[in-house]
Amino acid sequence: MMIVKRSGITYLLAAIYILIFSIGAQAGERIVIAGDPCTIPLAKKLGEAFTKKTGTMVDYEQGLCRSGISKVIDGKADIGLSTFNFSKGQLHDTLTRTVVGKAPIVLVANKSNPVADLSKSQVHDILMGKIRNWRELGGKDLEIKNVMLPPCVVETMTHQTESYGGTANLNKMAMPGNPMVNTNLLVAQNEGAIGMQLYGHDDESVKVLRINGVLPDAASLSRYGYYEDYNIITSGHVSSSVKAFLDFARSDEGKRIMVAMKHVPGE
Repeated sequence: MMIVKRSGITYLLAAIYILIFSIGAQAGERIVIAGDPCTIPLAKKLGEAFTKKTGTMVDYEQGLCRSGISKVIDGKADIGLSTFNFSKGQLHDTLTRTVVGKAPIVLVANKSNPVADLSKSQVHDILMGKIRNWRELGGKDLEIKNVMLPPCVVETMTHQTESYGGTANLNKMAMPGNPMVNTNLLVAQNEGAIGMQLYGHDDESVKVLRINGVLPDAASLSRYGYYEDYNIITSGHVSSSVKAFLDFARSDEGKRIMVAMKHVPGE
């Protein structure tokens, strides 16, 4: 009986050692994700849940718009992030783009502004400089001051506006620092301001305007019209940990995290 007992303890200790070693090895794995202020907040939420689920650690590097792509090309990051609607040929041939969701672009206004809804044609006319006063939209007699700090949003909204003809005429307000935070700050401080912001980066200091009567979600996004792809960029042969992160981002749990951040998950 003593021999059996000792054998059982031996097998139990061996099993515990293997389990601890396995967890330790898994926890020692690490991937680097590089992005900008538009992309890192969602990546961190996904990364925290991914680490909890797999034990793989995630490091984050925040830089300028599309800097994450450069870091992937240079081998300084495993994953680069970008919110941009890339056209064919705009990415280097060595890169692979995985679109895991959509990041809606919303217009935010000062909370004292009575205007709550704009048509798409009114948005176009604001960006073209044809509408310059809130009075023309049923609001107060105040000059409309565009706050377009996030570079990715500026590029997308300008391109979309100019695709209908003409040249965007933006009376921009600016402030150095984090563009997502400062968009809210400038709009909250200026009653006549209108800010272009990624949905989920707005806060309680501002209000989100409806467009054509709707706010963006999975059902209304195509009708709403203003959004950017949430791109995960990789290069060459990806590691098993990076592949696992991609799978997690597209999983049901990953989709729930995106929805909580007001992004629209991919199919």
